Amino acid sequence: MLLNADTASSTISEKRLNIMHESFETGGDDVDLDCPLCDSHMRVRKIVFSRLDGSEMEPIEIDGCPDCSSFWFDAGELQKISPPVIEYNAHREANALSIVIEMLMHLPFVIV
Repeated sequence: MLLNADTASSTISEKRLNIMHESFETGGDDVDLDCPLCDSHMRVRKIVFSRLDGSEMEPIEIDGCPDCSSFWFDAGELQKISPPVIEYNAHREANALSIVIEMLMHLPFVIV
């Protein structure tokens, strides 16, 4: 799933995505993946999000573009932290994942 700060649905999410983007400009490991938006070589960083109770989630490796504010979530990464979908429906799953992304942008995180 591709995520871009320019398309964030709130200014809070946009600011937090820009903070994440800056971490890809200055660090991260190179990966063999070109950005789907600008064709630059992407990097990977581990991001640890905190739950509302303050406990930390398992680290998620997110691919980010150091040139534009785009991030790539590999298959299954968002599902690890989203509630299970009982009955499969592609539209409902996409809506649930967009809510999870929006919620993540409001939680504290540490880039490792």
